[in-house]
Amino acid sequence: MRQNVGRLIAAAIAIVIGTAFIAATFMGGQVFVKSAEGAMTAQYGQSDVVVLGYKETTVDGHKSVEYSGVPVDLIEKINALPEVAETSLSSQGWFSLVKGSSQQYLPFITQGESAGLNFFTYSEGKAPSAADEISLPVKFAERFGVAVGDDIAVTDGGDATQGKVSFKITGLTEDPKGAYTSYGGAAVTTLEGIQSIYSALDSGEMFAEHVLVAAEPSVAGDAVRLGALQDEITQLAGGLKVSSIEQITQDQLEALTGEANIIMSAVLAFAGIALLVAALVISNTFQVLVAQRARTLALLRCVGANTKQIKRSVLVEALILGFLASVAGVILGILLVQAILWVVSAVGLSASIPSVVSIPATAIWVPLVAGTLVTLLASFVPARVATRVAPLAALRPIEGVAETRGTAGKVRTVIAALLVLGGAGLLAFSFTLREDSLDIAVGLGILGGAASFVGLIISAVLWVPAVVSGVGKLFSKMGAPAQLAAANIARNPRRTASTATALFIGVTLVSLLSIGASTARSTLDRELDETFPIDLVAQFYQGADGKAVDANQTAQKVRAIDGVEYVYAARQTYVNFASQDDIDHNYVETETLVELSEDARNAMRDASVLDQLGEGKFLHPAYNAFKKDTPIWMFKNSDEIVGNGGPEEQPGWADRVELKSAGNGGINGIAVTSEVFEELVNTFGIDDSQVRSSTLFIKVSDLKNAGDTVDEIRDVLGSENVSLEGSVMQRLEFQKAIDIMLLILVGLLGVAVLIALIGVANTLSLSIIERRRENATLRAVGMSKRQLRTSLAFEGMLIAGIGALVGVALGALYAWAGTQLLLSGMTDVAFSARWTDIAMIFAVALGAGLLASVIPARGAVKTSPVEALAVD
Repeated sequence: MRQNVGRLIAAAIAIVIGTAFIAATFMGGQVFVKSAEGAMTAQYGQSDVVVLGYKETTVDGHKSVEYSGVPVDLIEKINALPEVAETSLSSQGWFSLVKGSSQQYLPFITQGESAGLNFFTYSEGKAPSAADEISLPVKFAERFGVAVGDDIAVTDGGDATQGKVSFKITGLTEDPKGAYTSYGGAAVTTLEGIQSIYSALDSGEMFAEHVLVAAEPSVAGDAVRLGALQDEITQLAGGLKVSSIEQITQDQLEALTGEANIIMSAVLAFAGIALLVAALVISNTFQVLVAQRARTLALLRCVGANTKQIKRSVLVEALILGFLASVAGVILGILLVQAILWVVSAVGLSASIPSVVSIPATAIWVPLVAGTLVTLLASFVPARVATRVAPLAALRPIEGVAETRGTAGKVRTVIAALLVLGGAGLLAFSFTLREDSLDIAVGLGILGGAASFVGLIISAVLWVPAVVSGVGKLFSKMGAPAQLAAANIARNPRRTASTATALFIGVTLVSLLSIGASTARSTLDRELDETFPIDLVAQFYQGADGKAVDANQTAQKVRAIDGVEYVYAARQTYVNFASQDDIDHNYVETETLVELSEDARNAMRDASVLDQLGEGKFLHPAYNAFKKDTPIWMFKNSDEIVGNGGPEEQPGWADRVELKSAGNGGINGIAVTSEVFEELVNTFGIDDSQVRSSTLFIKVSDLKNAGDTVDEIRDVLGSENVSLEGSVMQRLEFQKAIDIMLLILVGLLGVAVLIALIGVANTLSLSIIERRRENATLRAVGMSKRQLRTSLAFEGMLIAGIGALVGVALGALYAWAGTQLLLSGMTDVAFSARWTDIAMIFAVALGAGLLASVIPARGAVKTSPVEALAVD
């Protein structure tokens, strides 16, 4: 090995890159998971246990949610547990902060001292410690013109002069993790401070939307004790949902994708592909290495080495090379992902994306085992071949060996056919399992795809030369070098197949990832459009006269903002409604009835939600899930519930109208078409004064700069009694996580191209070594150095071009199958290919073929004809 460092470098590079690819894939998936987790659970910090203010029940497979909030006495009981270090909470009620003519609704929260419950950093001042102290977001303070030490009033909305609580501002906060960015920040005060607001404004008993629990360090570090603490809190919670951050993440992913493990399944799919391709390239490269040393091995046999010693020496060399190169590959993969994260962190792309790489155990042991084992296995065949050749025969130059299609060819054909057909059948079978177990389906899909791909590689010697030769004849009129290149391609099918296969393996991977990433991006973009159909919702509340505010005038101001694409002013009123479950439990619900006219389409990311509406249909609110086609009965809203509160006892029940759920509208309120809205208003005899345009649906023109646009909108709405909520910031965090994953994939695409380049260079090098005497003869009979270099360049580019064509076709096929398997369970897959990427793949492949021929060609022309023709 010391004497053949130069020859070992090519094999080592292929192993390093292959294992780095595997390691980076695992770590890139971990980054994606952490980013999604950070975006979805930012409001829960790093708490150990979360008590959510609702109860979940499941009847006939349908999950129902009942919101009640977390009572103060439960919070006190949790704080009294010896295993609990501290808690923090988010109030269930929002309140309006008022200064002069400006007012804005914000969520009110408390803040723990530990890092896990401390969302904010303080740009000025300190955290509140008394009941009359408060901390506010920096941008909020800038809009309101307040500073540390100033007083600010808190009201429940409406007339700001009536019923208010005064607080002193102790600090200005930043929200680096984006926990409350969607709401314009949060007001931080103490538990006593929030209770004083409820008491002073006569808002009833205080409840928390959720409570975050930080366990004592000794408990937090012990999974068994932490699980016991969660069980104990669950018993105290009286049916309220008690969860961990991991479970909340899984639930939210399930709500988004329909499959809680879709991300990790995708990561495992890419890792499996990486493992397969790395195995093939490492195997091919090491076989080239051993073949180059055939004469050295034969010489050892001449001086007394037996076949076992020769074989053992090759295997030990492969073991050492494989392990050391795999270690280097793991380190390279870690550095690659970390470098990307450093860049992302430096430009501040997203708060939810970690700045330091998380290294799962699989990112270390899988590439180490794979690289070492594959290199070892790759050496078996060449070692066996070396030991079977007679020493004297091996020392003679072997060129132009005739290739026969006898028994070996028939066996190869049968094995290849079984692999291709069996793999395709297994891949098709995996589609039938995705509904029951996505993990098993993905595993079988990878196995089936890998088997069919290996079958195509094994059979490459049967079909690649014919394809390349047929295309080569088209270029044979371009002179002697082109004719010679076409002849060489046809004369040695195994050599041609080996070279083309080295490239189409890499190109298949490149095109698979490129088309797969493009398809995943298009599909996830559409899924995000459906999940978050409306960017921002401005909800106007009653003014000083106690009546709902008409938002049309404010809508004109919002439309004038540069970053706003469209604003829809929705008419709304209030109705009572009851489902069958409400009737059974003697319960009446009151909800906002929102009109969605055709103009609403322009304000939605995905207007297809409106296509679900029609006569007798409604879209349910985002927080109140009804199973599709569930009937509810709507009737006129009254100021007071009469009798025992049952729907059938209410005065408007006689004029009730039955509607059926058409799905989730993603807005706060029951949404219906203009026709249904008018029908309900007329049927219930709702007065015109009770129908106002009190809600604005706002669509931003540039999602990437949505944060700046939201700040401008808040400035315009500053003097109104209005709450501004929206999914645009949450969607932006998802989008950034996807962008980071694709950025990592782009880096891996470059790695795949490099793998392909090395494979082509190695096989072309072997081809030229085998034809050393042949090239010398051509030089001796008059071929110039330039013609020889041109011939080799033609050969490399022709084989590379065919390899690229086959690779792109296979990559597109596997990308289609993979994305269908992974994504079709949650949504319709939007198959997409970027033609610029395809063109770039062809350009790089041809360039790789040309570049791969340069070094071997230089070696060929530097050797004099006399020296090359001499017998070694």
